[in-house]
Amino acid sequence: MEQTNNNNRMKFYLVHLIAGIIVVACLLMNGPMRGGLPVDNTLSERMTFIVEHQVIWQFSWCIWMLCALGLFTFCAILADNLKPSLFRNLGLAFVAMGIVPDLSAEVLYAFVIPNLIHSNTSLETLSALEVIATHLTGFLGNGLYNLGGMLLTLIAIQEGLIRSWVAIWGITAWVLGLMLSFSIALNAMQAAELFTATSMVLSTMWMLIFAHKVLQR
Repeated sequence: MEQTNNNNRMKFYLVHLIAGIIVVACLLMNGPMRGGLPVDNTLSERMTFIVEHQVIWQFSWCIWMLCALGLFTFCAILADNLKPSLFRNLGLAFVAMGIVPDLSAEVLYAFVIPNLIHSNTSLETLSALEVIATHLTGFLGNGLYNLGGMLLTLIAIQEGLIRSWVAIWGITAWVLGLMLSFSIALNAMQAAELFTATSMVLSTMWMLIFAHKVLQR
């Protein structure tokens, strides 16, 4: 029993650390990174911004890489509180698979694109790489994260681990995340910005709610 309590306490603080990293990443995206993202600007303006703010741009994407690992860690904690089953393993596998395209996209954004800008690569090539990176992280990676998270949350509801408004909050967060993926697929960047903001706020808060409602029992 004491060992279990210690493990839950460690997981409790780890979830708070993950949530803190995600909050920092979101603040960076809405602040220092915004000029380099495809929202209300042109490709040429974005490339100029990236070159002029390369250090903070690369640092910010490194924080987002930590978020990818943090999300998987949270889902692993969630899965660890569920009964072993094929669907539990499938949910966690979806999240794990999402890390590959997500980190690949973030490497493109952080390091490949800035290097190509310095090499005077054509705007057509840079545009193609930006589109690829956006779909890797926003559509494929994010979609797999949210499918996996949704499946794990549904199992948690079925097993009675979470109930009522906590369950609704979690499902809503994952649904909004999936709407982000659909927006990216449709190239609706303003909608994608809206769903990014709402899904990140709700999912981060849900992580903390889960920590307090489940890990502190």
